Amino acid sequence: MAEKQQEIDKLTNSLTKQLKIETKQQITLLLLGESGVGKSTFINAFVNYLFFDKMSDAVNRAFCLIPAKFTLTDPKTKKRKLMTFGVPTNTENTEKTTESATQYPRCYTFDLGDHQLNIIDTPGIADTKGLDKDNQNMQNILNFISHYSVINGICVLLKPNEARVGVIFKYCILELLCHLSKSAANNIMFVFTNARGTFYEPGDTAAALEDVLTQVRQRPPNVEIRFDENNTFCFDNESFRYLVAVSEPNNMVFNKNVETDYETSWSRSVDECQRMMTYICKIKPHNVMDTLSINDAKRTIKLLTQPMADISKNIADNLKECQLRTQRILHFEGNIKDLMNELYIPVIDIASTPLTDPRTVCSDNNCCESENIDGNVVKHYKTVCHWKCYLKYDDGNVIGNRGLLDCQAFNEYKQTGPDRQVRPEDANLHPDNSCVADPVTGLITVHYAERIKHDYCQTCGHSYMVHLHVNYETRKIKTKRRDEAKYALITSDEEARDAQRDKVNELMDRQKLLAEESKIINECMAMFAVFLKHNALTPFNDAFMDYVEHLIRDEEQNNRLVSGVKQQSVKQLKDMLEQYKHERDSILDAMKKGDNYKTVTLEDIDNCVNRLNKLPINGKKIQELMQMQLTISNKIHHHADQHVIKVNNDNSIVKYTKNIFKKIAKNIF
Repeated sequence: MAEKQQEIDKLTNSLTKQLKIETKQQITLLLLGESGVGKSTFINAFVNYLFFDKMSDAVNRAFCLIPAKFTLTDPKTKKRKLMTFGVPTNTENTEKTTESATQYPRCYTFDLGDHQLNIIDTPGIADTKGLDKDNQNMQNILNFISHYSVINGICVLLKPNEARVGVIFKYCILELLCHLSKSAANNIMFVFTNARGTFYEPGDTAAALEDVLTQVRQRPPNVEIRFDENNTFCFDNESFRYLVAVSEPNNMVFNKNVETDYETSWSRSVDECQRMMTYICKIKPHNVMDTLSINDAKRTIKLLTQPMADISKNIADNLKECQLRTQRILHFEGNIKDLMNELYIPVIDIASTPLTDPRTVCSDNNCCESENIDGNVVKHYKTVCHWKCYLKYDDGNVIGNRGLLDCQAFNEYKQTGPDRQVRPEDANLHPDNSCVADPVTGLITVHYAERIKHDYCQTCGHSYMVHLHVNYETRKIKTKRRDEAKYALITSDEEARDAQRDKVNELMDRQKLLAEESKIINECMAMFAVFLKHNALTPFNDAFMDYVEHLIRDEEQNNRLVSGVKQQSVKQLKDMLEQYKHERDSILDAMKKGDNYKTVTLEDIDNCVNRLNKLPINGKKIQELMQMQLTISNKIHHHADQHVIKVNNDNSIVKYTKNIFKKIAKNIF
């Protein structure tokens, strides 16, 4: 056995070197289910199954990932008693039992040394707040999982005694498959919670589930989803609830028979954990990012929105400079030496620098400063309303994003309890809050706090509608492109006139090329807008149009600094915006009328991105900004939405889990 283990270790190390794998080998599970099915409780129980072989070992040592509240009848007093576990936050709603407990997706990462297990908790489907909230939740889930290259298992959580799961289950599964592709069906597993009452079997839910899966198979897109003993797992959350009840601060006392009953239940769930991990290592992971999915396209469009608007503004500035330079050269009167100083192509480049941490800034005039740089007014956001601002929710808007309402700048926090020190894995913080662990004790200081939301910034007093969440800073670099060697050879008036004419033609050619690139950007952004409108789970926001209008308002306000000339940039931006609206509306009208115009497809979006990347003047800058946005987006995701738990226990299931990862390395990589 030891020799076999050494062979596996050797093979894993060899494969790692061959493939140059720099990151930890990962397995990612996505949990889905109806509101109230017990996803959050399952995660709490699951991590403790990983840490503790026996329930008795976990008493007063249990790990709390997600806060919980429930009531139990005290065996002695026969009165209902409130059980608490962890500190509630806005991410987890433990106060209102009729609403979904999890408000945003969140990843819990189990660090197993060389390997890593990611479990993604999600808001419940069929939320009591209605279909709009369901759509928003699904969009949040899709945005969240786009940060992962593969998903090994899609765990659909169900209760074993539900006779009706039709509409809700179909909505959940079909929406997910619509965005991930049909191949994701191979990774679906069914996890039944609270299965102790049905002898660890699916119970009444099985028949109803089979009916739904038959309907799914017979209707487009005709997805075959397995439901058998291999991909079905039954757990008992009640043993975990018992653990919470007997642990501090609840300290409820039960008789020995009850304890023995739940200890057996705990062991049964630990065994089921091992069986589930074994199954996962046998199935091929679903490639999320390699699949050209609707959600990938949405994410690309979202990342391009602000850069494309900034580049459109820069094109307008370059057109203005070229027009002014053309007129200057055409009407020049002077000697050859002075003329040579005028013969150049003005170029304004955007230099972008990613911020160390994202921040929330205000765009109101009173919170900004404008600087006149060679006739171009640059706006600086002097008021930073919140540094290190990591948001969970994003509605797609560049300015006036409703996700900003979770920013610290729009919230008050009133302390309602004493300070206390806890392990980082036990801390549940309000959105956009963080703590640093003590380097000696490894603990962080937290306290209970009441959150009071506001629409107006607590730093500057302005509405969230004029605030931006910025990830990078831009500055304009103005240069003169000229051929010094060529001009040094000019000695006669005739040669000077030829050079003058050539430079005017060169300027005119550049203006045509800039105008053509502006037209292509408008066409592509119009296609993006139509695609988003027809694939939106939530109400469509035209973020590109809104942000360009914001830039126009800035230009108009800056007219007082450079009168007359600046109006040309305003006109360029307004013309560009009208062209964009015309392109967008023309596509939408043609689609409505059925004028032989196809729906905007994923292939169309991919072609648009390729066209933008190949633009002669701005293509490289678009690629640069896109890559920077992607890097920043991933950084924000890992900072705000991952909760890492380092597993130090050397118990049998932790060892088993590590071996599972080595099997995955052998079977997949």
